[in-house]
Amino acid sequence: MATPKRSSRKARFNEDGFNAAFLAADYPACRRLLDELGAGDPVRAALLTARIDFREQRYVEIIEQLTGLKTKDPESEIERDILLGAAYGHTNDYLTGRLRLDRALEKTTTGTQLHADAIFYKGLGAWLEHEHRESESLMERGLQDASPNNRARAHVLLSWIAVRRRDTDKQVRELMRALDVLGESSNPDEYYRAKALRTLSLLVRELPLAREASRVKEVYASMKWAAGTRLEQFQTQRYIGWIDALQGDELAAFRAFRAASALAPSEHWRVLCLTDRAYLARNTGERTFAQDVLHEAHEIAQHLSWSETQREERSSLFVLAELFATTDPALSQKYLAQFRSLHTPVMVGISYDDDPRTRAFAAYSAGKAMLELGEKEEAIVMLSEARETFDAFHYGWRTAVCALALYRATGAPAWLVEARQKIAPWPKSWVARKIADASDASVDSRLLSKAQRRVLDLLLEGKSNAGIAKALGRSPYTVRNHIAQLFRTYNVTNRTQLAGLFRSHKRA
Repeated sequence: MATPKRSSRKARFNEDGFNAAFLAADYPACRRLLDELGAGDPVRAALLTARIDFREQRYVEIIEQLTGLKTKDPESEIERDILLGAAYGHTNDYLTGRLRLDRALEKTTTGTQLHADAIFYKGLGAWLEHEHRESESLMERGLQDASPNNRARAHVLLSWIAVRRRDTDKQVRELMRALDVLGESSNPDEYYRAKALRTLSLLVRELPLAREASRVKEVYASMKWAAGTRLEQFQTQRYIGWIDALQGDELAAFRAFRAASALAPSEHWRVLCLTDRAYLARNTGERTFAQDVLHEAHEIAQHLSWSETQREERSSLFVLAELFATTDPALSQKYLAQFRSLHTPVMVGISYDDDPRTRAFAAYSAGKAMLELGEKEEAIVMLSEARETFDAFHYGWRTAVCALALYRATGAPAWLVEARQKIAPWPKSWVARKIADASDASVDSRLLSKAQRRVLDLLLEGKSNAGIAKALGRSPYTVRNHIAQLFRTYNVTNRTQLAGLFRSHKRA
């Protein structure tokens, strides 16, 4: 039998398949398809590779690949200038970026995809330069585009402008509109849908947004997640866990955290999921489980290099410091020192380089740890800073936990009043239960025996154990037992916390 002749003709590049995979954020599939293009059309291959690199934040690689690239037609030249302009903007070379994008805009025709790309990336560059009015004006033009995907990314960028202006309501509206518009597209750009969903889910975690919470869960379940949106999938799943927890559905929250852990793109992110579980377990009374999970997180964290991380996974360090403060003060101080040695702040999914919220998250956990470690004055400073920032952004439950911590540190009843007011939209949350317990403890000692009340009164007067024993004619051992029972009754771990609860409500 004759052997069939093999064709020497190279397979034709499937650009439609590439575009479909690109919109689906399946970048490994895009690169496999590009292998078919190979040396047959190096200019086209370089431009399509740069599109993928941009979404994977490989800006320096784009500049290296495209600078000096000799194009063979005007359209390729325009696309090269747009990609280079966008990449230069992300490397802080704003002038070069603007020159490239302006040159591209002069050569494009309104209504074409290249024109829409030039408008968007010029607006993105303006946002990077903090030229928000210019960026907003360009995005208003983007909202007039016929393509749902182009309109959606304009809404996403408008949401980034809103957060810089601390206009959280507008940010939420723009993100909801982006999801609405993408829902109209027959081929939605999953990259921007994932970005919008991730950011909206984080905002829903912080704000009382019941309608938006339902939408987050609905869109999350319907999305076809791919390699290019793995981080957003992980983060959204994790935020859904906190949304469930704040709604009082702690079993669903633990399930979401386990699911997020399976999606974690690195061991650093996995540690963060473990601290989520430990934190919630600790605050819902599951102390044994919390301690087991906490030590699992520690076993992984101590072998990782944290200097290589840049985003929210760094928050594991200060949460570990907070959680270990009550059981292992030396380890708590070690994690605090390790976090401070990183020098650069935590960057969360809704933040920008000078966002005060990134400092507030760290300040709260560090303040709680310092309070447990006995460094009360510094703790009050940090907790006050966190509280002020959270309140400015209308982060109610975050403000409530700061106020509760400040109440325990100072005993000032105004903090407890604020905590009750701020937690009102989350009545089923563990935070609401803790505030209710603190409120009860601050005005009610009916659970105490007569002997315990006498010990409490003397403790609030500042007497030592020996002084209390002498005043009551009891042994120091008996006094220690009474104080230990007081700690259990009022869910505190030291005399300072107990005194803080009762300072403004001294018993007769």
